[in-house]
Amino acid sequence: MGNLFLALSEQGKNGALRWIAGSFIILFFWQVIGAILGLPFLFWAGYVTTGDPAGAILALADLKIGDPFWNYIGLNLTFLGLWLGLWLVVRFLHQRSLRTLVTPAPKINWRRLAQGFGVWLVLLALAQLAEFLIYPARAVWTFDATRWLLFLPFILIFTPLQTSAEELLFRGYWLQGTGRLTRNVVALCIINGVIFGLPHMLNPETLNHPDSALLFFASYFLTGAAFAFYTLRDNRLELALGAHASNNLFSALLVNYTDSPLTTPALFINPTLDAVFGLIALLVITTAFYFIVFRARVFSGASVDL
Repeated sequence: MGNLFLALSEQGKNGALRWIAGSFIILFFWQVIGAILGLPFLFWAGYVTTGDPAGAILALADLKIGDPFWNYIGLNLTFLGLWLGLWLVVRFLHQRSLRTLVTPAPKINWRRLAQGFGVWLVLLALAQLAEFLIYPARAVWTFDATRWLLFLPFILIFTPLQTSAEELLFRGYWLQGTGRLTRNVVALCIINGVIFGLPHMLNPETLNHPDSALLFFASYFLTGAAFAFYTLRDNRLELALGAHASNNLFSALLVNYTDSPLTTPALFINPTLDAVFGLIALLVITTAFYFIVFRARVFSGASVDL
């Protein structure tokens, strides 16, 4: 399982020092160059003042202040730095195509990506509907047509860029990199889940709810491990790319939640962060996704070079 996908790391130049250096370069572009790109918009959002340049970092723990629109733009622009770092490292340090982080095939399978997007969206919507039926008070209608339409084009552009950048890094570059150390699927999924979960512990929902921190980490770990497993099972990244984009677009446009790092004007806001319900729902979603997708394997469809 996953041999074809992991073998892509053998293309180009792949000494251990290149992988270590590549990881640091990518993180530098993400956290430093990306931050430089986003800081002007965080300034306009009200997180940075001329007398407090560190305010952007400190304010991330409380995103109830500032302008949500410029906050959304500023935070998402940091992922352009991640994209640039990934491209530079894979193309010039490893001397291979960025497509090799996605698939061993000569083309991206957009139908497989759409399948991951659609199945995850339906399962997520059903889980959210179940929560609202069990706890009706959590369904707070907040739709503002003017603001929603203002955000819409930016969400449709920036959210897939954000999620695909994360997938190319965590389930692409780092999953293939750790695959050079071991081909044990369980070990790879655990490692990937931990790597994915740790940085998300700095999200506002975790910082503002320390009593539920372990449950939040379990959810992030499960997401990362499941996406890694789907990738290895499928020998390609398209399912994870689609599912991750679907997950974040659902939150941004349909049902957002209190303390979200991206305060978008969704149709509903869920004021209750139920970490237990969220983890149980995620266990059901990830399991159902696997059985649905791998019982209905569809690989044909339109493709394009990356």
